[in-house]
Amino acid sequence: MQSAAKILVLSGTREGVEVIQRLQEKQVYVIASVAGDARTRVTFTTPVHFGGFATQADFADFLGKNEITHVLDASHPNDPQISVQTKQWCRGLDVKFLNITRSGWRAEAGDRWHIVAREADVAPVITDPARVFLATGRMRLSEFSNLDHCYLYCRQIDVAPDAFPFSNGEYVLGHPPFSVEDEMALFERLKIDWLVLRNSGGERSMSKLIAARHLGLPVAMIDRPAAVSPSVETVDQALEWLKAC
Repeated sequence: MQSAAKILVLSGTREGVEVIQRLQEKQVYVIASVAGDARTRVTFTTPVHFGGFATQADFADFLGKNEITHVLDASHPNDPQISVQTKQWCRGLDVKFLNITRSGWRAEAGDRWHIVAREADVAPVITDPARVFLATGRMRLSEFSNLDHCYLYCRQIDVAPDAFPFSNGEYVLGHPPFSVEDEMALFERLKIDWLVLRNSGGERSMSKLIAARHLGLPVAMIDRPAAVSPSVETVDQALEWLKAC
């Protein structure tokens, strides 16, 4: 890997954090781009750009001022618009682009998954009144307005700045990591009938899936779109790509 390389990492996942740390260990110049909500909650020792890029001109100006040669997109795998847009912008600027998207989860014996394409498709699956645990984050709650026949729970790390958007639901506070036993106890305490989540993959969030399996709970799994190419699944593969560049 050439020391002249200057890398921008869109860091919305654990892979983004890891690749930044490993690039720093190799003494490669790297800037982290973190969304305004800073959901990774990681303190970087590298320069950080907060809030993303509103326009192609903003992106081009930032890359030019910082002499960026490569962009590693480690944004959330279920939000492909960022990846599609960044790839297009990089192509126009003749900057090398790579998407890092970890592999998704796959159903195992005992799982009761119902695969849906998007949030709005959950309601036709959960047809009866139910107590539903939405493991999809506060920012996407508006997309479940058609679950008005259910009672909804959404977990937050901190107290939400606004009230729950629907009268048929509430926030639940919790601080990760969550063990399988923790998740089972929570689901039983809340009398959860359904778990809803996006197929983000990774071991860190699997505990809720395993808990649902043990309890026999059905899961509405929101499928992920195809990864934006060129794409790799691991940080090791991303570093090999950079070396080859």
